[in-house]
Amino acid sequence: MKTNEKKKKIFKKIFNIVFFIGIAGLTFWLIFKNNDINKIIFNLSKAKKNYLLLAIFAMFVYIFCEGLNIYRILKNLKDDVSLFQTFKYSLVGFFFSSITPSSTGGQPMQLYFMNKDKLSISHSALSLLIQLLSFQFMTLVLALIGFAFNYDLLLNKIGNIKYLMFLGITINVIIQTFLIIMIFSKKLGLKLINGICNLLDKMHIKNASNIKKKSIAQLDEYHECAIYLKNNKIMIIKIFLTTLLQLSLYHSIPYFVFKAFNLQGYSIFTFISLQAVLYISVASLPLPGAMGASEGSFMIIFKLLFPATLLGSAMLISRGISFYLFIIISAVLIFGFIVYDKIKLAKVSKR
Repeated sequence: MKTNEKKKKIFKKIFNIVFFIGIAGLTFWLIFKNNDINKIIFNLSKAKKNYLLLAIFAMFVYIFCEGLNIYRILKNLKDDVSLFQTFKYSLVGFFFSSITPSSTGGQPMQLYFMNKDKLSISHSALSLLIQLLSFQFMTLVLALIGFAFNYDLLLNKIGNIKYLMFLGITINVIIQTFLIIMIFSKKLGLKLINGICNLLDKMHIKNASNIKKKSIAQLDEYHECAIYLKNNKIMIIKIFLTTLLQLSLYHSIPYFVFKAFNLQGYSIFTFISLQAVLYISVASLPLPGAMGASEGSFMIIFKLLFPATLLGSAMLISRGISFYLFIIISAVLIFGFIVYDKIKLAKVSKR
């Protein structure tokens, strides 16, 4: 039985890696198929490096902000943890969310690393749940603000991608509503679980009963979250404000690329608001890091702000910094953390 489970896990890991490489390869093929590689290289060589460094710094702060929120919660729960550790958990979350469909691998791997560091499972799960609630809420708020301020542009000038935008906003509203119900109303949450699982059972979905058991067990974690939120209002405000900063920095990366090409005419708010809409439009798609969809959506939405001659280069730099570069950086750092932990453990065992 255990052997079969191990085989399934290994197969799943191999499938995720192959799927990720396949989607990445297809994405780059489509990009370079429609863009002159020499022109892209020329544009990259002319870009102002100080703005590109600002974009890279913004991504580091983006990842650090999640670690800071996790640190605040765990310290408040009296766990012995450092900012260095929580930054590691944030990197783990970014990396595994980026390489798995619909970002499903992030939180389980964060819990795994937290457990390795001897942190309380319940406290770890609570910190990640609050961070998720904050992230989903601020993602929705920024997207709605972006939609409101760019209403005419988004409805009339981006073609059929507007339907993807509406789908993304709708899915996020459903997720946010589900989280709020599960956290703040145990009775309503139980009714919701029963209703969904009964529907799955009628549809003859396998493991519907197991899904129900796991969901009911998780409801207790949501209840703990509600109690924590009620008793730590000031800290929760700080966490939500930190998440607002986190997402604003992430969404500002196309603006830094815009400035790197010495372009004028649009404010940083315009870029943040449009990128917020783009992000929510593709975030729910079952693709690792929304690859392909993010690049395609960028080319459609930001063609309104970038000259046609620079659009392909701008997309490559923006996605390169906010996604591909930090997959490499996070992978290298996570490997370094694992090696460091093994060396440290070996030294302790020798004593």
